Amino acid sequence: MKRNIVCVACAAALLLIAPFAAAQGSGSLNELLEKIRAQSGEEAQRNREREAKFRAAAERQQTLLTEAQAEVARQEALRDSLRETFDKNEVLLGELQQILERRSGDLGELFGVFRQTADDTEAMIFDSLASAEKPERKEIVSGLAASTEVPSIEQMQALWQLLIEEIALSGTVSRFPHQVIDPAGNGYDAEVMRLGSFNLVADDKYLDYIADSGELVELARQPASSVRADAAALSTAAPGEKVAFTVDPSRGALLGMLVQSPSITERIEQGGTVGYAIILVGIVGLLIVCERLLRLIRIDTRMKRQLKNLDSAADDNPLGRIMSIYYENKHLDIETLERKVQEAVITDLAEIKRGLPVVKVLAAVAPLMGLLGTVIGMIGTFQAITLFGTGDPKLMAGGISQALVTTVLGLCAAIPLLLTHSVLSGKVTRIGKLIGERAAGLMAGKAEADALAAAASTARRPARVPEEA
Repeated sequence: MKRNIVCVACAAALLLIAPFAAAQGSGSLNELLEKIRAQSGEEAQRNREREAKFRAAAERQQTLLTEAQAEVARQEALRDSLRETFDKNEVLLGELQQILERRSGDLGELFGVFRQTADDTEAMIFDSLASAEKPERKEIVSGLAASTEVPSIEQMQALWQLLIEEIALSGTVSRFPHQVIDPAGNGYDAEVMRLGSFNLVADDKYLDYIADSGELVELARQPASSVRADAAALSTAAPGEKVAFTVDPSRGALLGMLVQSPSITERIEQGGTVGYAIILVGIVGLLIVCERLLRLIRIDTRMKRQLKNLDSAADDNPLGRIMSIYYENKHLDIETLERKVQEAVITDLAEIKRGLPVVKVLAAVAPLMGLLGTVIGMIGTFQAITLFGTGDPKLMAGGISQALVTTVLGLCAAIPLLLTHSVLSGKVTRIGKLIGERAAGLMAGKAEADALAAAASTARRPARVPEEA
């Protein structure tokens, strides 16, 4: 094979140099032949060296292959050994796990109960009013609730102590200094009274406990003055003194709702313009009622005084004026006197009844105005529904509030006006009846006196003697 390669190479060299040799002449062919032979020897030497390298590389690869096969065999043996060890460890681990479960017993259930109790206690401690006085309890219960290991005896005792302490603090009254924030956002230091887990007060102010920040904030709207007076008495009470106090059993929920419940002024504002108009109607009607009631009471009192003294007539009451007219015109005939007395009676009755028709009209107008406000409020509600839909009830609350408030205001104005109109009508009827009876009595006395006078005049008249024929 090597010779063939050399021959091929020589032939190729001859083909390449043949034209060149022909051009140079036969003299240099020997030189060329020598060069070719020298080059052929060098090429053969290089080929031998390459063949030697190839053989060395093949031997090395065979050695590496043998070593790799040996390593594979060793690793497979190690694999089999590790698999056998793993299987043994699996069996041992299962046995140990069973032993652990048998030995642990109810510790798993205990851990679950402890975690649940710790979470419940954490929520209770954070929301408790006693935490405002003892804020360090929050950190303790948070650590217990965040534990992920089986609880120790010390941890269980700490949780038990927190529960017992909460029970004890819920039945005690204590004082402690704390910063209080007023509705304007300004803080001040105050001595706070804690009534168990129900209420916190500072002077006469009821406080709200913010569990997240641990702040004490005054309620934006305080309870009635009588309740605040109880709080002030409690704040200034001496140790051991018994003081009456209003307790919020909901632990601040009812007091917190005071902020959301509107006052009377805010309710009236919800009625809008119609509501203010109804209030104005009610006020005008009540002023008229008060004026008429005082007027009728004064007239009734003077008439009763006049009835006790019929000898003298006073001009400050209807009976006195009728009697004055009667005595001043007693010399007139009965028809003329009756007309004068009737005129006085009509004038006094008109004065007594003055204002009653207005009260009656206002009593009828007030509920109609309330109905008007109801219609206006419902129109606003339906407009809100048309524009925004029914997704947000707050958008409809304004119109519904106006409808209801105006209805209530109309009824509140009409009911007292109707009742007072009935009372005034009764008094006017009684006074008018008394005046009519007295006037009729005077006219009856006048008629009787005139009849007696006429009879007496007829009896004294001399008889006429008839003339003789």
